[in-house]
Amino acid sequence: MDWKYLLTDLDGRINRKPYWIGILVLLVIGLGLQAIGYGNGGEALAIIFGLVLLYPSFAINVKRAHDRNRPTWLVVVFFAVLILLNVLQLLGLGQTADGPTTLYLVIAIPWFIFAVYLFVELACLRGTSGDNRYGPDPLAPSV
Repeated sequence: MDWKYLLTDLDGRINRKPYWIGILVLLVIGLGLQAIGYGNGGEALAIIFGLVLLYPSFAINVKRAHDRNRPTWLVVVFFAVLILLNVLQLLGLGQTADGPTTLYLVIAIPWFIFAVYLFVELACLRGTSGDNRYGPDPLAPSV
């Protein structure tokens, strides 16, 4: 597996297998960084550490969206709102002693519904058969 391509390139397509491998590797690294962040600096450091993995996760999801013949902007919207939710947390506008703020919930609930849609779309469904506007089918036999 070409890890540099998987984690950095925004062009082309990947099928579900490299998608899941990449996402699971990032998940393990992310959990480790979260533990270090919470253990050494609290929530703010944990959020900052989590932001470090945004680009590789973004790159993997863009290529997977391309395999499903979906536009890049779907993934951009998902990650933009995710960043906004993290910024609200860092600024103290996401949580109070009583729980999440109304502002946070108004943004987070639709984002969560969109996240479920993207999970099914990108993680569960087969890619487009044959070539599409983003490149050749990653499952097509090599010539």
